[in-house]
Amino acid sequence: MLIILFISFGALIVLGLPIGFAMGISSLFALLSAPSVPLLIIPQRILIALDSFPLLAVPLFILTGELMNTGGITRRIIDLANTLVGHFRGGLSHVNVLASMLFAGVSGSATADAAGIGAVLIPAMIKEGYDEDLSISVTAASATIGPIIPPSVTMVIYSSITGLSIGKLFLAGVIPGILFGLSQIIVGYGYAVRRNYPRSRRVPLRTVWDKFRLAFFPLLTPVIILWGIVGGVFTATEAGSVAVFYALILSLVYREISIRTLYRALLRTGCNTAMVLIIIGCASIFGWILATEQLPMVVVGLLTSLTSNPTLIILLIIAALLVIGTVVEGLAALIILVPVLTPLAATFGYDPIHFALVIVLLLSIGSITPPVGILLFVTCGVAGLPLKVVGATIWVFVLGMIGIVLLVTFFPPLATYLPNTLM
Repeated sequence: MLIILFISFGALIVLGLPIGFAMGISSLFALLSAPSVPLLIIPQRILIALDSFPLLAVPLFILTGELMNTGGITRRIIDLANTLVGHFRGGLSHVNVLASMLFAGVSGSATADAAGIGAVLIPAMIKEGYDEDLSISVTAASATIGPIIPPSVTMVIYSSITGLSIGKLFLAGVIPGILFGLSQIIVGYGYAVRRNYPRSRRVPLRTVWDKFRLAFFPLLTPVIILWGIVGGVFTATEAGSVAVFYALILSLVYREISIRTLYRALLRTGCNTAMVLIIIGCASIFGWILATEQLPMVVVGLLTSLTSNPTLIILLIIAALLVIGTVVEGLAALIILVPVLTPLAATFGYDPIHFALVIVLLLSIGSITPPVGILLFVTCGVAGLPLKVVGATIWVFVLGMIGIVLLVTFFPPLATYLPNTLM
């Protein structure tokens, strides 16, 4: 079955079929080649994968991000970021990153981040004289912080696969997410100096305070979510409900939402959720076939036969995930690979929370690496520009982010200190 599964999956990907459908159809072909396995397993595995209470948090966090974008909250976050870092060389590039870091603590969705921040800042950067390649690249790169800084849709799904504490995963993402942002600011500053980009005028402290006051209540969102989950007040799914309610109240108070914009936010949430659930359902069949054919044990045996050095093992995993991220959508890769890699991590004594963060960071990088980098398509679509304008610029951001992955990999307290201390 495995040969047919991989050949058909690769062929469908080459033909340009969406990743979710490619996994589902290739799984069907593989099961048809094994008459002893009833096709009833397909709806059964989909139902088992989707019948999960924690997964209810996915549409809720996606809706939170959409409400933030339509309710005027994203603009307040961008204005605050501009007053804080806009006066440095290449200020709008740094504003882009800082706004994404702040927005990541609100929505948990990389695509919502890329669309919301990009719609405002990409045209503004181009108008101020920034090159198109940097404007798109920094927006896509900064959006990868969305699944890292809590709340995070990706970590909710990771938790549903492995049973790890969502609260610990959320806390583990705080420091690595900030480091991702710092690496992107450094790269953006390098481009700003090299290309002599402009800077904004330094604003008085009174203006900074006014912008902070306007953004204060949106910035409370991650505090409320983490306090509730870590303190045991509510689950991650219930936290999603609280976030939606809070975002809706803020949008109504700011008077920047209407029935029409609310309808559009709900429609986009439904479409994005359907896409996520299709990938989860089809990937569950794909993963079941891999598990049935004992591929996880084969992979563990193969790697342990090559080396017994944990450092070399983790470097091989990092290299493999970076390559896989260029051709497989991150969520699909997560669902397929986590059951394969988790036994390997346990064999070599890696902390499961630390290992989870390394996986999430690597798959976040995959969302901006061509040819399948979904965030590049989102940002180019927002800008109305072809993908080719990005050029090699995005790879400079990728190299900086890989450096942070290696730092987190070989210094585990960057991921484990907060969850071990607070939980």
